[in-house]
Amino acid sequence: MSSNSPHIVIAGAGSVGCYVGGRLAHGGARVSFLARERIQNDIDLHGMKVSDWQGYSANLDPSSIEISSHDRILKDADIIIVSVKSRDTLAMAQTIKRSGNTTATIFSFQNGVGNVAVLKTELPEHTIMPVMVPYNVLYTPGSKNKAAHFHCGTEGTLFCQNDSASETLMLAAQQAGLAMEYKPNMVNILWSKLLLNLNNPINALAGIPLKQQLEDKHYRKIFRLAIQEGLAVLRSAGINPGQVAAVPMGLVPVVLALPTFLFKRVAQKMLAIDPEARSSMWEDLQNRRPVEVDYITGELVKLGQQVNVPTPVNSKLIELVKTAHAMGQGSPCIDSMTLLNQVEAEQSHV
Repeated sequence: MSSNSPHIVIAGAGSVGCYVGGRLAHGGARVSFLARERIQNDIDLHGMKVSDWQGYSANLDPSSIEISSHDRILKDADIIIVSVKSRDTLAMAQTIKRSGNTTATIFSFQNGVGNVAVLKTELPEHTIMPVMVPYNVLYTPGSKNKAAHFHCGTEGTLFCQNDSASETLMLAAQQAGLAMEYKPNMVNILWSKLLLNLNNPINALAGIPLKQQLEDKHYRKIFRLAIQEGLAVLRSAGINPGQVAAVPMGLVPVVLALPTFLFKRVAQKMLAIDPEARSSMWEDLQNRRPVEVDYITGELVKLGQQVNVPTPVNSKLIELVKTAHAMGQGSPCIDSMTLLNQVEAEQSHV
């Protein structure tokens, strides 16, 4: 690592942030981590392992990792990658402001469509760049003789705004072997990713791995109904979703409607995931943490209200996830037929 290398700080180093930061660090970038004390203590004690479902694996010794829970680590950052949950975006923006850093380029590695606006409002002196992150990352805390492990269960390409401000991060990603592409319109890309993330509450409620869930025709039908609602809302709002999957977003419902044996053939890319991978919303339910459903499905429902397009399926999924969270017992593990009946009953009331 050259002394002239840009200093990258992962701000809010949870599952995705630690995976991305670990990959960048292993690729030779100068990376520091701003994390909660729980994560900091784990990595300080056990080090860090990053891996993916295709066989990539790298270990970082604790002595090589700069990690802190104090905002002073942000002071001399050239690049700040914000990877907190959407509900914490405002607090992280205020943390960056408090650190005294006024020059770093800030990249939002977050789900949802409203984070960049929050960052720009709070940090007007910074350049803020949206990035679409396709990864599903599972964190396993370290233990005796085992590093804190951040495992990516899905493949995919990082999409970033086509802008000269992104060039330094693009180079670091390439050196780390992380696929990254420029896109001219990130608003459309983020809305398209949000449509795919409409499956997150379904997976959280099902309580089974994503691959197993997608191979069930009833869960697929719920996902199809949720996306169809989303496409109707975006159409009325004048938003044309960009392509982030192997097929254009408008064709995803068609693929989901195929019989399972055909779906497995046609949707090989969609099913090319670790057999144990699950959504981060499921992980939040299991760990009794606040769920991000208002910033994903909730954004679509809110836009639907603005353009007068009903969203009964997605509204029902929000209700069920919030009920499960309030119960505090993890995923309710609702079987596919029961869940389908519940969302179709809600749909019939419209």
